[in-house]
Amino acid sequence: MNAPRGEAIEHFVAKWQRREPEMAQAEVFCPPAQRPRYRAWGSLLHELREAAFELSDARVAEVKSQWWAEELLGLAEGRSRHPVTAPLAGTPADWPALVHALVELPATLVRPGDTAAALKRFDVLAAAIARTEAQLFDTAPGPRDADAVAVHLLLHRLPEGLAAEDQAGLPMNLLARHGLTAAQVAAGQGEPLLRDWAGELLAALPPASAHPGLFRRLRGGFDRARLARLAAGRGFDPPGPFTTLLRAWRLARRG
Repeated sequence: MNAPRGEAIEHFVAKWQRREPEMAQAEVFCPPAQRPRYRAWGSLLHELREAAFELSDARVAEVKSQWWAEELLGLAEGRSRHPVTAPLAGTPADWPALVHALVELPATLVRPGDTAAALKRFDVLAAAIARTEAQLFDTAPGPRDADAVAVHLLLHRLPEGLAAEDQAGLPMNLLARHGLTAAQVAAGQGEPLLRDWAGELLAALPPASAHPGLFRRLRGGFDRARLARLAAGRGFDPPGPFTTLLRAWRLARRG
């Protein structure tokens, strides 16, 4: 990678790590030869998530998603236009399958009736992400990697996604159980509902030890910690730096 592009990727890595500071701390446990790919993959997933879920203008989201689809198809041919994708160029990953999953996603963004339906709508995308990730890091795909990705996508739509069109995918049965509207939850009136939601996502999250790959094992362990805090009424933020570093060390040793 040339120097200007190497410097440019730092902007996108910083964006990702502001949202997922645990992964910045855990980077020290990633083998040095894999760190450029670790950082690029995390940053790419962040950019894709932003384009798919977090842009308020639907037209801008469509254009940005289409741009990323073209970029990923270029990766399949060994080409890269973006600093984030440069470290991933030439890897034997099934980029077209990930593109297909991203393109098909908007049609699936309907309000789910329950937690199972909320997770199921990410089946294709989560499976494509898990498969691509295993290929990038040359690991065997875990049988429940896709489950962890689906939980991750729902968890990290909180809290900002509560104000989105699909209210971060909150199931309708939870709203009915608590007698709340999605607007009330977005306005801060839904802490008991969010505790229940975190508990249901925790139940669906595989144990971190189920993931052969370091990246997913770390992310799954950190998501479990975040969900446990939310279920206990302690908010959306991750645990503190020392606790996170100790958790990262333990998760890395399980490999």
